Amino acid sequence: MRELKKALRRELIERRRAMNKVEKTAADEDIFRQLKPLIDKASAVFTYASTDIEVDTRRVIAYCLGKGIPVALPVSGDTELSFFYINSISELKKGRFGIDEPPMNNPAFADENTLCIVPALCADGEGLRLGYGRGYYDRFLSGYAGKSVIICYRGFKREVPAEPHDIRANFTVFDNKFCK
Repeated sequence: MRELKKALRRELIERRRAMNKVEKTAADEDIFRQLKPLIDKASAVFTYASTDIEVDTRRVIAYCLGKGIPVALPVSGDTELSFFYINSISELKKGRFGIDEPPMNNPAFADENTLCIVPALCADGEGLRLGYGRGYYDRFLSGYAGKSVIICYRGFKREVPAEPHDIRANFTVFDNKFCK
């Protein structure tokens, strides 16, 4: 199973790199539009700083900060994620794995109304996803009190090779499709 997932990740990353920029931008806008009702109900939003091949979360961060919704981003430890609130996207600095991370001076704590936006290389629409293979989000979500949502491009909707430790998200948003 491990080798299957590793090969699938390589394939999906290459497909993401080859995405048409105009179509990607339109898909990002549609996913953001569908996320807004979930965001507006949240007491806080836990998200990540997207890279060029991921669904754009920087728009989500700006939206939350503009509406006064607390937003927290993760810092990757050796095996765990820790989330920290930010006041501005300009606070982010390159961290582990070359991903933008927040300063570690304002720890975030989730409640039942917190929304966690989860990255995915692909997703099945039933709450399962394939991430980058380190298990950070599965470990985080296993003790998380709030709601979680996978965001993914519809061209990456597929059956996900699942293992017992994989945690299902509450929702999945594809461009042009919202799944419970």
